[in-house]
Amino acid sequence: MINVNNVNKYILYAIGEIVLVVIGILIALSINNWNETNKVNDTEVIYLNALHDEFSNNLKEVERVMELNQRNLKIAHTLLGKMGTDDPDLTEKVFDSLMYRTILAEIQYRPSPGTLIELINSGNLGIISNRELRLKLASWDGILTSVLFQEEEHSKPRYKLIDLMNKWGNGRKSFINALGNKMDMPNSNFKSSSLVLLKNIEYDNQLTFFYITGTFLNSSYYSGLKNNIENTLKIIQSELDQRTN
Repeated sequence: MINVNNVNKYILYAIGEIVLVVIGILIALSINNWNETNKVNDTEVIYLNALHDEFSNNLKEVERVMELNQRNLKIAHTLLGKMGTDDPDLTEKVFDSLMYRTILAEIQYRPSPGTLIELINSGNLGIISNRELRLKLASWDGILTSVLFQEEEHSKPRYKLIDLMNKWGNGRKSFINALGNKMDMPNSNFKSSSLVLLKNIEYDNQLTFFYITGTFLNSSYYSGLKNNIENTLKIIQSELDQRTN
């Protein structure tokens, strides 16, 4: 009986030891998982802050390019109203100013995608826990491709307007009339004037296409891009607020 009691005690002791070991392992695993989860969360917060800064800059950039494009379109609209007329108030200098200011600035949206590119190329996009935000970030490149396509469509009539001015107008004289002679170029010795473009139907057609493509660029493409950026920023900010509350 003594031996049997001792064996039972040893068995109970052994079972107790095993239970303690198992509990210890489970606790260690839980702590390890907790640490890993915290590391992932900390990394996600770092990316969220970086993305917030990046998309804030992207929002400023799209607002800048929309304002610039709208300014060009306003001048182009004025010039369209003068085409084909004999307006006595439209002097050569005024026409040159309208012509150059319409096409001088290139319209191109230039985002800063550094953090997003790093996130995607490193395979860490899955670290973003919000599914809606992940989808928005994953579709960003497609949205930019669409915007770039319309920018290229808008640039085609712009280049043709420049070509027509070079072919029929007096480029140097018009440049100085429009922008001043800050580059200290000699005045043109040619007596011809770019005013001849006022009655050029091809110039009028290209100016029309320029106005149409530029209007679509602002009203559909840039405005849609701006809404997408603003919605993305709202989601990012919401995620950051949840982690600080």
